[in-house]
Amino acid sequence: MLHGSFSVTRDINAAPARVWDAYANADLRSAWRRLPGPDGALELDFRVGGWERLTGTSTAAGPVEVIASHALFLDIVPGERIVSAHEALLNGVRRWVSLISIAFEPTQTGTRVTHTEQYTFLVWADDGAHDQAHLRGGIQLSFNGLAGLVEEPRP
Repeated sequence: MLHGSFSVTRDINAAPARVWDAYANADLRSAWRRLPGPDGALELDFRVGGWERLTGTSTAAGPVEVIASHALFLDIVPGERIVSAHEALLNGVRRWVSLISIAFEPTQTGTRVTHTEQYTFLVWADDGAHDQAHLRGGIQLSFNGLAGLVEEPRP
């Protein structure tokens, strides 16, 4: 097993309620949190004990790969935090599991969102460095999608 953790913080130029809604509302969440492919889908039951299921496909590595991401919500405090247990599967093989904490803080210009992830890779390539970088980079891409959805356009 390959263990690690990281935190990524992003200041979003949108009101805390707007950012929170982008996490809690299925229609909004699916607008920024999707897996690739024409069949990418998100199912959300946003409550403690509820879940998020993401599915999609990718041909980036050549042949079609089936991607799935499942999360179980362990703790939700509206406007403050979300804690979930997560698993990621590639072609039906569980690649990693994580404990994810997302914290929300109001700022003068909007909302600071901090994503902290403690992960265990069960399957990885070479020394795992690429897999770890890919996981962290995916959070940055998600934050880009979130910001694109909720931030007001700049003049």
